[in-house]
Amino acid sequence: MTLMERVRETTVGRSIFRIPDRVTERDKAAGHWASFLLHIYPVKVRRIELTFNYSAFLGVASLVLFGSLLVSGIYLMFFYVPSPASAYGNIQAIQTEVPFGQYIRNVHRWSAHLMVIAVAAHMARVFYRGAYKSPKEFNWVIGVLLLVVTLLLSFTGYLLPWDQLAYWAVTVGTAMASYVPLVGDQVKELLLGGPSVGSATLVRFYVLHVAVLPLALVGLVTIHLWRWRKDSMLTLDPDKGTVKDVRPGVLVSTPADPVVTNGKRILGVVPGKPAAGDRKELSDDDPVMVWPHLLVRHAVAALVVLFLVLLISLSFDAPLKEIANPTVTPNPEKAPWYFAALQELLAHYHPLVAGVLVPTGIVVGLMALPYMDRNPLFTPQARRIARLTFTAFLVLWIVLTLIGFAFRGPNWGWVWPWVEWHGEL
Repeated sequence: MTLMERVRETTVGRSIFRIPDRVTERDKAAGHWASFLLHIYPVKVRRIELTFNYSAFLGVASLVLFGSLLVSGIYLMFFYVPSPASAYGNIQAIQTEVPFGQYIRNVHRWSAHLMVIAVAAHMARVFYRGAYKSPKEFNWVIGVLLLVVTLLLSFTGYLLPWDQLAYWAVTVGTAMASYVPLVGDQVKELLLGGPSVGSATLVRFYVLHVAVLPLALVGLVTIHLWRWRKDSMLTLDPDKGTVKDVRPGVLVSTPADPVVTNGKRILGVVPGKPAAGDRKELSDDDPVMVWPHLLVRHAVAALVVLFLVLLISLSFDAPLKEIANPTVTPNPEKAPWYFAALQELLAHYHPLVAGVLVPTGIVVGLMALPYMDRNPLFTPQARRIARLTFTAFLVLWIVLTLIGFAFRGPNWGWVWPWVEWHGEL
């Protein structure tokens, strides 16, 4: 009897594990459907979905980072008051007086930055796989909304330390809102609570950061996971007696259970060594049970991501500049790094174009992508133009981000980062 079996046989074990141990594949499937947590996953997935190259486990990384933000954020809330008179002092106290305060703030800061990268990379990986196509169009739209909410979460949290870096980054970011046609001034005043960044802005950003946007993100993640589960299910084709993937054109040639051959039902298998040539070579489309194959890999990926966050937080402290001073304008004024590309565009184009039309066009274009792309094929060879176009846009955006973040100095002039550093995280 294994250790786990002994635990299950104890009084405590029987009170926790109310279902019998699952042995056969059919039993495991039944146990999967009976579990609240396992119900989030489909019972089976294709073997290719177990590989790192398939998704790089970026969805798992995004969820782990969001969980890290929730836990660390709740801890920090105990010691923070959203008021210009006390916010900066609270952050200083957290870093110097609160037990593990500096470290928890580091975890929160770097988790936020890494989550922006992970969500964006996850969307890019989904695009390259062509996984936004039917029947997953709507889930891609949910993913775009998740990216927008993630950016807003990071942006609203940027102001809370109430230092010079935060104050002027938010001033630059919210200035773009005033260029929205017809309602720009009203949108900016709604965000700021007045004509400029002040106490009302801090309170509004705090409420958005700790309540409104997290609830929106949780709701979107719930829908996203539910749709992923429904769209990823392997279903039974009653006409062919095979397990198939719900996506068009994908057929997994695995006999259904129970196996029916020439009208006879096979009730048992005699143990023995298969004859040469009878052994089936497993393909990437063959289905495997989610537990333990996929869940174990997800658990390992989650631990790796958490370890990296903790390691980075040990190595680098979250920045804190001098207290916010509306009368002293830093040169250069810089938006957060994830808006650096837009700020770089602002140096070359009218704010209406760079600050409103470009970001709006990107979001709307991404949401419309699965409905405009009518190519039914998923292979890279059949999607060469789409992949090259997306890659060119991605490279351009990364280059603009790097230029705006690291290569711009006073008066938005060009500087080499190894000579004089002006980038801030």
